[in-house]
Amino acid sequence: MKKMLATLLLSGGCSAAGAQTAAITVPLGTPVMLATTTDLSSRSNVKGDMVPLRVDEDVAIDGRRVIARGTEAVGQVIDARAKGAMGMSGRLVLRPLYVRAGERVVRLSGQSIDKASVTAGAVIASVAVGPVFTGRSASIPSGTRLSAVVEKTVQLPPLD
Repeated sequence: MKKMLATLLLSGGCSAAGAQTAAITVPLGTPVMLATTTDLSSRSNVKGDMVPLRVDEDVAIDGRRVIARGTEAVGQVIDARAKGAMGMSGRLVLRPLYVRAGERVVRLSGQSIDKASVTAGAVIASVAVGPVFTGRSASIPSGTRLSAVVEKTVQLPPLD
C-alpha cells in the first residue's frame, strides 16, 4: 500500500510541479551585463585580486528571467601595473569569473581594461623641466559597467 501511494504521488503530483520549474538552458555566449561594486585602482589593486561585481541587468531566455539584476558576481584583476616615472601610465585589467544563480555557478568570460594616459601637455612640459613627472594611475570606478558572456552552457530554473 505504501509503495502504491508513493508511486501515485511521484507520478501525478510531481510531474505538474516539475513542468512548472523545468530548467531553462542558458547557452554559451549569452550576454550578462555586470557592474563593479567598489572603486578599483592600479595604486591599490594587484594581479590576482578577487573583486566583487553585481549583475546590472536581468538575464532572460525566451522572456523568462534566469538571473536577477543585483545578483552577486565575482571578477579578478588579471593585470595591474602602477604608474611609473617618465609618464608610464598605470594599467588595470579586470576579468569576470562567475555569477552564482541559486545553487548553480555560471562561468563568465570577458574583460574590462583601463589604461591611464598622460596628457600631451605633461609630456611637452617634461622635456622643458626634465624627467620629473609620473604617469597616471589606472582606475575603474564603482558602478562601471562590464560586458560578459556565459562561458559554458548551463541549466537554470526560471525566477518567475
